[in-house]
Amino acid sequence: MRCHMKRFLFIMAILCVWCVSFTSVKAVSNVELRDTSRFEHIISKGDTGGGDGKYIELSTVKDVSTSDSTKSIEAKIYVVLPSSNLIREYTIHYDYNLNYSFANLVAKMPEFKQQFPDFYLGEIWNIKMDDSGIVGTVKAQQDYTLHGESKPTQPGYKGYEHVTFLTPTDFDFESYHVANRVFKKVFGVFYDDVIR
Repeated sequence: MRCHMKRFLFIMAILCVWCVSFTSVKAVSNVELRDTSRFEHIISKGDTGGGDGKYIELSTVKDVSTSDSTKSIEAKIYVVLPSSNLIREYTIHYDYNLNYSFANLVAKMPEFKQQFPDFYLGEIWNIKMDDSGIVGTVKAQQDYTLHGESKPTQPGYKGYEHVTFLTPTDFDFESYHVANRVFKKVFGVFYDDVIR
């Protein structure tokens, strides 16, 4: 009888540990986001200065590139929306086509001029507007209160799942500037300064 009881308690202890380790969600509070050893505030055009902002979790930023011409990065970015008592965590995958970096397009000016004699520097802006060179995809999303309690996360509206101010990354929009800064965190230079 004692042997069965010990076995039962042992199994229950294992189940408890398993449940805690696999079902708990790591919440993040507004206070924790101020910890500069874990998070970095991304200064961007979209900040109002009213306590809102975007924070990158430093331990999650990783180079997942599989090609020389396209660099890929994954990271968790937290967006603070104080008026809604909301912190939204995004797991984002960015792909950066190095052929479309601004510096690389400028370096190709002689080729463009040879093919199109009337080509001028301002045309590069139009090329970037047509294809910014950066594609962002939201892989996961989780919501928290400012105090770090998990909230039910609403799925995006059909067809708008990845439309945020972090993605898609249209040239010179807020999402583009954030993606440019994420690139610098990994590779030490802004995406638009890379020449292939």
